[in-house]
Amino acid sequence: MRMKHLDLGGGPAAEKLGIHYLSYEKDRAEATLPVEGNTQPYGLLHGGMNGFLVEHIASSLAMRHCPEDLVPVGTDLHVSHVSPATADEVRAVGEVVSVSKGSIWVRVEIFSGVRLTAFGSLTVRFVKPRI
Repeated sequence: MRMKHLDLGGGPAAEKLGIHYLSYEKDRAEATLPVEGNTQPYGLLHGGMNGFLVEHIASSLAMRHCPEDLVPVGTDLHVSHVSPATADEVRAVGEVVSVSKGSIWVRVEIFSGVRLTAFGSLTVRFVKPRI
């Protein structure tokens, strides 16, 4: 079974959140997320959205590197929140840092305008499908 890369819409969750890809290459992806509609009770971008962006972008890049007979599974997510988003949207840039036949590590930086607001990484293992 080969898990194909989803179209750049990224699936139902990404569509609900409003993620839009600006560029997409084998080792790099860039996408935006609107702040409005994705805030916590105080009106700031919810920190979980940063986590979602890191996981989503890193997973999409992992799919591009996954061997034919395996599927990518995220195993280790790290996210650091640096400052609040003040623009109407945030921009996330993900880049592959390391890839092997069994795993991939992707780093993602999130910006509000030119200011870094969060960064993180995701380690993804390539495993045999259980279904």
